[in-house]
Amino acid sequence: MRLTKTLTAVTAAVALTALTGCGSDAKDDGLGLPSAGDIAAVEKFVNQHAQCTNMRKAGAEGTEGILTDEAKDSEWAIKDRAVCDDGAHQVVTLLSISDMAKFQAANLKGSQNGKNYEALVGKDFAVVPMGDETVKKLMDAKLLLLTCGGKYEIPGGYKKHAGLADGCVLTDYVRS
Repeated sequence: MRLTKTLTAVTAAVALTALTGCGSDAKDDGLGLPSAGDIAAVEKFVNQHAQCTNMRKAGAEGTEGILTDEAKDSEWAIKDRAVCDDGAHQVVTLLSISDMAKFQAANLKGSQNGKNYEALVGKDFAVVPMGDETVKKLMDAKLLLLTCGGKYEIPGGYKKHAGLADGCVLTDYVRS
C-alpha cells in the first residue's frame, strides 16, 4: 500500500476523512462502522486491532501527525486529537469527531483548496496511520476510507458509499 506516501503529501490528490456524527444518519445506516465516544475509546479500538503506544497530545517535530492546525478550527468538528506510535514506530493520528457531516464538508473544502488528507473512519472518529501494516489491520477491523473531491478512482468490486457531504465517498479500497 502507498497510503503512507499519499498521507505525507498534503497537497496530493486525495481528500479523505471521517463519517457520521452522534445518532443515526441514513447514509451510514447498515455500514456497520465502529464507534468511539472519546479519544481514549479511539486508542482502545486501535489497540484491539493494531498497536497504539506512547499516546500523547503533541510530539517532537516529525512525530506530531497531521491535522494539527485543523484540530484547532471549529469548522473541522474535531473534538479531540492525539497521536501514538504503531508497532513499526510510525505515527498514528487519532481524532474524535463531534459532527461527521461537518468534518467531511471541511475535508471537501480542503481538497478544493489543495489540502488533501486520507483517513480511516468509523462512525464518530478517524484514524490516520502512516504505516501500511496498521492501515491493513484497521481496514480489516471494518474502518473505511473516506475520499472527498472526486479524485480517487475506486475499481469495481469494492464498496463505494456516498459520504455525508456531497462529493465524499466511503470505500474499502486503498491504493497499493
